[in-house]
Amino acid sequence: GRIKLGPDGKLYITTGDATVPSSAQEINSLAGKILRMNPDGSVPEDNPFKNYVYSYGHRNPQGIDWNSDTNQLFASEHGPTKNDEINKIEKGKNYGWPTECEKQQGSTDIKPLRCYTEFTLAPSGIAFYQGDLYVAGLRGNQLRRITFNDDYTEIINEEALFEELGRIREVIEHD
Repeated sequence: GRIKLGPDGKLYITTGDATVPSSAQEINSLAGKILRMNPDGSVPEDNPFKNYVYSYGHRNPQGIDWNSDTNQLFASEHGPTKNDEINKIEKGKNYGWPTECEKQQGSTDIKPLRCYTEFTLAPSGIAFYQGDLYVAGLRGNQLRRITFNDDYTEIINEEALFEELGRIREVIEHD
């Protein structure tokens, strides 16, 4: 997983389901979640479940970053085999694991912005740069650039970059 300080001054931590998929749906479990805490380790008063859980129903979130235009949180997530995801993270929402990424009609789970059903990307670290999201691909052996529409609700373009470098674990913005 990842640990990053958010634009709100809180610490965000991604956790996998620890090979117990049902734990991702348990609000009192720390597995399969994006957690949020104050820098001193206490629970923020505005967390949705009055514990560390910020969002749940994740299999294995790897990368997190915030869009600088809106401070909206995004995450990359490993699927079981293929089915890797790019998600727009909303406080208190369920991202559906252990069900597959193509959510059922009428489901209350949040559907990913992108589910890689055609190949395994194994997304790792992510970073926004000039409005685009860059995703490190471990198994995909690439850096992937994702372009969104104006309100970041839809992916309008993707391209693979640096496919000759092998496994890429992290990407950061550097001035």
